[in-house]
Amino acid sequence: MTAPNLADALAFLYLTFGQATDGTLTAEEMRTLADKLQQRAPDLALDALGELLRSTVASYKTLGSREEKIERAQVHAAALRDATDEAMRQAIVRDLHDIASADGDVSAEELAFIDQTAATLGVSAAG
Repeated sequence: MTAPNLADALAFLYLTFGQATDGTLTAEEMRTLADKLQQRAPDLALDALGELLRSTVASYKTLGSREEKIERAQVHAAALRDATDEAMRQAIVRDLHDIASADGDVSAEELAFIDQTAATLGVSAAG
């Protein structure tokens, strides 16, 4: 994944997942999110990754309700579905499982988001 818009889509998807599902993005989840994003977009330099995350947080904050944020995340998931191969789409779902479990607690909301995103991506929700 090299296109900046795909990295933007992935960053928004991961950030929304971490924040909008259970209302809390823990430090452990944020570290895992950043690590997974760097793995999926290895061409991003560390400073570019930091800037991407800052701009994604700013974009996220412009949206109103939790539902709007999740809807936008699913739009990004659809873009990722159309631009990536099945192996990458499966990796994205595994990343969501890893982000969810980073804080030691996987909520029902997180599992529902993973199911919805996997369906959008056209892959299994199994981690």
